[in-house]
Amino acid sequence: MSAPPAAALQVCVGDVPVPPFLSGDASRPGIIERLMVDAGRQLGMQVELLRWPARRCFEQMRLGKVEAGVGAAVASNLQEFDFPGNPSGDPQLRVARTAIVLIKRQDAVVHWDGQRLEMPHASPVRVGARAGFRAATEAVRRLGLEPTQGPNQPLHVLRMLQLGRLDLAVLVHEEASTLLARQEFSNLTQLEPPLLVSDFFVMTIRQLPEAQRQQVQRWWELMAQWRDLPAYRMDPAVSP
Repeated sequence: MSAPPAAALQVCVGDVPVPPFLSGDASRPGIIERLMVDAGRQLGMQVELLRWPARRCFEQMRLGKVEAGVGAAVASNLQEFDFPGNPSGDPQLRVARTAIVLIKRQDAVVHWDGQRLEMPHASPVRVGARAGFRAATEAVRRLGLEPTQGPNQPLHVLRMLQLGRLDLAVLVHEEASTLLARQEFSNLTQLEPPLLVSDFFVMTIRQLPEAQRQQVQRWWELMAQWRDLPAYRMDPAVSP
């Protein structure tokens, strides 16, 4: 008798579209989503993508019910999950690199040089990011500010900014480029330089069986080899 097929590796990718990386739509996967599935197929792995809210992704990974997710090598993720290559993630094994940026209202006075942030007319400065966006919230804390936990969708975070419930919003560059092109957000603008440039990885839970861990190691390495192939590269028009 042949051995039963291996269980699918479940990867939680969140339910927020971050074009071109994550689509939020199973029928039109983003480039990271295609890379994960295609590399898995090449190795005989079935990769199942779960499009759940970020909080649920983290909860299910902590419980060991979901094996992997996509995230940055920030302190909270490093404490809980394993990253490819070394404990803090090998940049060569990333699946994406992108800028994380600050958005303000055009009439707001903001002094930002990439290191220090000052808003003379706001005390304290209210900086918001979508729920579960750990790379953003930890970057805001490094500025000495306490981030405001926003709603799940970046669209709604920008609307909070417009309404004056936030002084600044934090988005991925690609999210910002897409949303700020809308007429409704013509009174918002992106600050330069970026808040940070961050690598994103496929991170795994620490409870993986050894055989699966070895397979995941090969998967990480193959994704790194394929990441810059034309099929998985960003359109230059949307590159940060």
